[in-house]
Amino acid sequence: MDYQEYRQSLNQKLAEKVQRELDDFREDILSRSPQEIYDAAYQIILKNDIAECFSEADYSPQAAKALMKSPNLLQDIYEDWLEKDDSHMEDLRQTIADFKSYMVKTEKILSGKERRCYLLRSNRPYTRYHAYRIRG
Repeated sequence: MDYQEYRQSLNQKLAEKVQRELDDFREDILSRSPQEIYDAAYQIILKNDIAECFSEADYSPQAAKALMKSPNLLQDIYEDWLEKDDSHMEDLRQTIADFKSYMVKTEKILSGKERRCYLLRSNRPYTRYHAYRIRG
């Protein structure tokens, strides 16, 4: 086995470990009451996101081996995230501010002109729709 195959093998084992932990977590959550599941919604989403990150990861063999030593890697990373979990609020506030600016700018462009517009999907990462004025 060459280095690249070895690296891929370790990363695959790491992803499988995290997936097993996610499956165990999912089984535990599904045994709970609807209210407990609702209360754990953030944890469910975040742990799924963490597992997805591992499925796409390409760590060095040294890093993969070190991570595999964690008895419950998914929970450890989740707890570490909770200690730092203010960054998503900054991102959310910025997204709201960007969307507000976009909508204000769009309204200024459309004010005084033809008010008939259609909403179309936008490729902008922070908004689903944008106004598109039809001529004629």
